[in-house]
Amino acid sequence: MNDKLLNFDHVRTPEQRALMEKIRADGVCPFCKEHLKEYHPRPIIRETDFWFLTTNMNPYEGTKYHFLFIYKLSHVRFPHDIAREARIDLFDLVDSVIHEHQIPGASFFMRFGDTRYNGSSVEHLHAHLIVGDVDAPNHEPVRVKLG
Repeated sequence: MNDKLLNFDHVRTPEQRALMEKIRADGVCPFCKEHLKEYHPRPIIRETDFWFLTTNMNPYEGTKYHFLFIYKLSHVRFPHDIAREARIDLFDLVDSVIHEHQIPGASFFMRFGDTRYNGSSVEHLHAHLIVGDVDAPNHEPVRVKLG
């Protein structure tokens, strides 16, 4: 595996670092379909023809929900590498999560390409849907590393 697939500069917890060390030693992409269930400790909530829906194993501080949408057909880095149907499927999946959880507002962003530019720890096309826990006592805005 190319070391470029994992970016240790963007690790946020000791548990995440330990898992990434194992992934690096195993030489795989943890978001590729054949490896996801081995390295991602959270259950797959829903699976479509193109995407896995799960929750982030290390949700950002201050979130009520932190969902991940991971492209599953192959190891891709850029949105232009997926079919139009996969793009439509992603937004249909996002809509279903919003409806199911009655989400009144959220942030949605995609990480793609070189991790030095996008704040990701894994270089595999994926997206986040984050809902701040604005009703929590002492709520602080969610801080996300982008760019």
